[in-house]
Amino acid sequence: MNWFDKWFINKARWAWQHRDEPDDVCPTPKVGARRNNLAGLMPVEDIESDTGLNITVRKAIGGKIITFKHYDHKTDRHSNKLYIVPDELDFERELGKMITLESMRG
Repeated sequence: MNWFDKWFINKARWAWQHRDEPDDVCPTPKVGARRNNLAGLMPVEDIESDTGLNITVRKAIGGKIITFKHYDHKTDRHSNKLYIVPDELDFERELGKMITLESMRG
C-alpha cells in the first residue's frame, strides 16, 4: 500500500469517527500533538451562513472596507454590497448606520 492510500484511509477513518461533531470547528493539531487529537480543535473564524448579516471588515489605505453578504433562497442568488468608510469619519457610527440599513433591507 503506498503512502497516499494510507493517508486517505486515515482521513476517511477520522472523518467517520467525527461525523457527529458540529461543523463550526476545524481540527488544528498543536505542536507535539498527534494529528487526530481532539484537543487541537479550534473554532472557525469565518463562517458562511445562509441567515443573518454576514459582515466582513478589512483595512485599506485611507479607511476601511465593509462587505455585507446575503443569500436569497427564493432566487438562489448571492449578493454582496461594499461600503467604504474613510479614516476621517467615525467608524463605529458609520458601521451602525450600515447595519441598520442592511437589516431593514433584509
